[in-house]
Amino acid sequence: MREIRAGGEVVVVTETGSGMPAVLLPSMLISGMTYGPTVEAMRRRARVFVLELPGSGRASRLRAPWTLEQYARCIAEALDALQLEGVTLIGHSMSGAAALVAGALYPERMSGLVLAGAVGVNPPGSLLALFLGRMADVSIEPRFTVRAAPALLHNLLVHTRSALHLARLAATADLSGYAARLRVPTLLAWGARDRTVPLRSALAMARLMPGATLVVSAKGSHDWIVERPAEFADATACFMAHGGRARAASRRTI
Repeated sequence: MREIRAGGEVVVVTETGSGMPAVLLPSMLISGMTYGPTVEAMRRRARVFVLELPGSGRASRLRAPWTLEQYARCIAEALDALQLEGVTLIGHSMSGAAALVAGALYPERMSGLVLAGAVGVNPPGSLLALFLGRMADVSIEPRFTVRAAPALLHNLLVHTRSALHLARLAATADLSGYAARLRVPTLLAWGARDRTVPLRSALAMARLMPGATLVVSAKGSHDWIVERPAEFADATACFMAHGGRARAASRRTI
């Protein structure tokens, strides 16, 4: 683990594996350690960097919550600080929104973008609707729930204002404009059983993104990236091996 500065704040970085670079952004409502199974599955075929962004996990505590544009700029600066080019940027849930904005604003920094259950298109519209969807996923994600609970509690206690702000963004942010301007090859990696960000959001996102590929985990829910790490790693490795583009159809189920 090491610390770098980006966006004027501390970003916590862990690195493992070898091969083409993949940068994983943990959801800012949890932490990098939650993604241990995912990183372990990916490290065999990629050089994996995990970036804990300010306002979450072990990174800086922010004086005031950030906008998604500030997060996107921080991501771009972090890639520069790490001297990384042609990366595959991976965002999950809340961090998927930041990754989407980064892909639209700083496309030259990456060769591909993976959005796993990303918020930002067709939002639920209220914190209550988001909470109810989240509770439905919790009931079928025992391993993820156990892994994520300490990190979620940490963020609520240490990064309280940022965590509450991010939850509101997850419920209401509409990033359709950024999705429509995205030109980075993109993989939409979704769980068919996702109730937090249902598959209809992925379909709406795919309609806005020229050439995007949608891969659906038939048994996956919102956090299948952690619950089914080998499956997610295989889908990501296939995407990276083909230069950030689909091998076959624009949508497939695994």
